[in-house]
Amino acid sequence: MASVYACRAFMARSMRRPASTPCMVARLPKAGSTTSPSPLQPRASWSRAASSSSSSGKKGGNHHKPLPYRAGSPTQQHPSSSPQATAAASESIFPKQPSTVTPEPVSQLFRTRWLGLFGAGAAALCLGTFTASFWIANRDEAPRYVTGCEPSVPTGRPAIESPVDFDRHLDKSEWRFGITKLRRRLAAEATGHVLEVAMGTGRNMEFYDWDAVTAEYVTAGERNRTKLAKRGWGTKGSIADLQEMESFTGVDISPAMLDIGLRRLRQVVPHGAMEDALPKQPNFEQLAAQSQAGSGVHLLRGKVRVVQGDAAQSPLPAPPRGVDKYDTVIQTFGLCSVRDPTRLIHNMAAAVKPETGRIILLEHGRSWWELVNGLLDRSAKGHFERFGCWWNRNIEDIVEVAQSQIPGLEVVEFQRPGWTTLGTHVWVELRVRDVKPTGGQDSGHDESRSGWLGSLGSSWLTVSAPENREKKG
Repeated sequence: MASVYACRAFMARSMRRPASTPCMVARLPKAGSTTSPSPLQPRASWSRAASSSSSSGKKGGNHHKPLPYRAGSPTQQHPSSSPQATAAASESIFPKQPSTVTPEPVSQLFRTRWLGLFGAGAAALCLGTFTASFWIANRDEAPRYVTGCEPSVPTGRPAIESPVDFDRHLDKSEWRFGITKLRRRLAAEATGHVLEVAMGTGRNMEFYDWDAVTAEYVTAGERNRTKLAKRGWGTKGSIADLQEMESFTGVDISPAMLDIGLRRLRQVVPHGAMEDALPKQPNFEQLAAQSQAGSGVHLLRGKVRVVQGDAAQSPLPAPPRGVDKYDTVIQTFGLCSVRDPTRLIHNMAAAVKPETGRIILLEHGRSWWELVNGLLDRSAKGHFERFGCWWNRNIEDIVEVAQSQIPGLEVVEFQRPGWTTLGTHVWVELRVRDVKPTGGQDSGHDESRSGWLGSLGSSWLTVSAPENREKKG
């Protein structure tokens, strides 16, 4: 019975205990409230009655401090809260700070960014000036002249500039437009007995292969090693079959230009072969007067010759003794500097070996773009007054006319190398076929047409329309 009474007393005491329990109880928000208390808030509203009263007076006791929170936090809102309420709560939690950025004054802008503003202004000024000048220059049609009928007849010499200034001017411009690279390529094609027409100041001489010409200045073993290196160690065949330049003949109309050419020849020929034969400041006219050959300057027992002559109006120099015709005929920027470029091609075709010989031309003339041609036409007269050449001639038309007039002349290659020149530079390779006269021609007509004009007249009767030829570039 004692146990029963004890159990009843314990139950009675339990019933008189306050409703709060040690467990955390979340309080639901009231209807219509905009905010909801934090789930951690009831931590401050519950406690054990005995422990709360007993621990308040003790030092070093466990103090249950409420966790920091902010009312209206988005994470504490009721799921059914609206987006507007969420935005308002976020603004209350993280208020917007007023902008502290102030606009930069114009004076400070110019001080900090003057380089970019100056560059943009300079570019706009240059573009505007070029556009205005181009429009003014193109209001009227550019003058065009028929080849050979220009207001001033070219003579093959610079009009105003001296030969020294002319040669110095070409140094930077030729490198800039890739002409130096083309000269090197042109000289690499020179084999056998070479004739250079309108050699000028000899700007091609430094690129020629002079090993065969100066073979007597080296030993036989060194000469054979050089030839083997050119041919290649792993290739088949004899080194005796290697094609090199055996002799060189240069012709030009200007003795002053030939003076510079001889000076350059003394510098570029290897092994000092020209040091004893030529002085440091050679004079062509004096050396030609002292020459025993009678025409021009002959060096290295006739392997190197420099001759004065008009290549367009007179026959070209004959090849060295024992040679019938030249293997390679080279000409750079000469068709623009003579009165009759077609006749110059005819003279070159008469001097080259049929079938195996080659004529290689490096010229400048009209482009494939009419815009560039208009600029060439407007500046052609000023260019002629300074350099003595009409650089707006149509090289393609000149070659086509020469092909139609010269029997057996064929265009092997025609291209416009280099993009920096905008198609104004032309590489032409020609050859002459061995054309024999037909048996049905009238001998009376052949006798009446003598000389170069007679050959042109007969060619119009015997040569048909130009054949299809390969054009590159």
